Amino acid sequence: MKVRQIIMGILAVVILLLGVGAMKGIGGMKKEIPRKPVPKQVKSVKAAQVKVTEVTTRIEITGRLVAKDKIELFAEVGGLLIGESRRFREGNYFRKGEALLMVDDTEAKLALLAQRSSLLNQITLILADLKLDYPEGYPKWQAYVDAFDPEKPVKPLPEPSNDKEKYFISVKNLYNLFYNIRSQEVRLSKYVIRAPFNGVVSQSAIKEGTLVRIGQKLGEFFDPNVYEMEAAVNLKDVDFIKVGNQVKLQSNDVGGSWTGTVRRISNTLDENTQTVKVYIELSGKNLKEGMYLDAEIKGNIIQNSVEIPRKLMINDSSIYVIKDTVLALHKVKPIKYTTSSVVVQGLPDNTLILNESIIGGYEGMRVNTYGLETQNPKPETQNPKPETQNPKPKTQNPKPETK
Repeated sequence: MKVRQIIMGILAVVILLLGVGAMKGIGGMKKEIPRKPVPKQVKSVKAAQVKVTEVTTRIEITGRLVAKDKIELFAEVGGLLIGESRRFREGNYFRKGEALLMVDDTEAKLALLAQRSSLLNQITLILADLKLDYPEGYPKWQAYVDAFDPEKPVKPLPEPSNDKEKYFISVKNLYNLFYNIRSQEVRLSKYVIRAPFNGVVSQSAIKEGTLVRIGQKLGEFFDPNVYEMEAAVNLKDVDFIKVGNQVKLQSNDVGGSWTGTVRRISNTLDENTQTVKVYIELSGKNLKEGMYLDAEIKGNIIQNSVEIPRKLMINDSSIYVIKDTVLALHKVKPIKYTTSSVVVQGLPDNTLILNESIIGGYEGMRVNTYGLETQNPKPETQNPKPETQNPKPKTQNPKPETK
């Protein structure tokens, strides 16, 4: 039994070894199927050939309109409002010199007439003394009395012929009376408030027949033809602006556009916002005080520069250029940012750059180009030229190689 078991074990081992050898032989007879090479992906990208030139900077701002000529009216005298005050209502138009408001000046006029009469009486009393003691000055004073009219503003007193005559006139208190009258004449003129320029009433705080108190606010008056827009400009952009720069303005609520001019630039910096106030003067139809406008200031010119879409910047210091169908990073110097674009220096003329942002782009990536432009690439917000004006090269949209 033991010999038989040994023989059966040896036969099993031999059969197993023969099976393994047969499988290897059959496997060696199969031919290895060659694998096809995986084609490399070549991405088609939009390119642009830059033109180095001079670029006019643009600063985008927003501000509110206020009338350039606007005044608040206050009462300098007291009394009842009369006459033209019935027209002093919001929206009413007045020409320069027209009466805006009138306060009853009857009492003030009578008091002034009394003062003028007192002056005439005082001069008449000294005429006899002047004729005897200062005969050289007497004719001037006599002529002054003859021409004196209490209903009209007083004329300047005659000049003394010498110091003695001057002292004599002073002792008689004539100069004091004269200047008191002149003061009352100036005060009397304040009972009528006249328009200092052509304009419109924007606020009326009083009605006819109301008793006016000294210092009381009566309303507001402004010129609706010329406006100023106050806008805050970032400190880094102030160097690109100067007085006289043109400004293009538009409103989100009213159609059309307007052209303005930078008139003033503040020297004060807002420490909280790090901005500087810029004042723009403009005029035109459909403008209203209080309107908010979007503006674009045409600033200084940057030489040897290119304006490109802001989205092309990599880490605010580089952009992708295309060299022999391969992407490469190129260092540039950003000079001026706007909402959608950036002006840069450091690009050689006619450099081929990537004109779109791509996902997964990297330095050394192989690309095919299309949509080649021969001028400065512009931000997408600007009106692009029709495709028929920029014919595409013959190699547009090539199919990836299948080698």
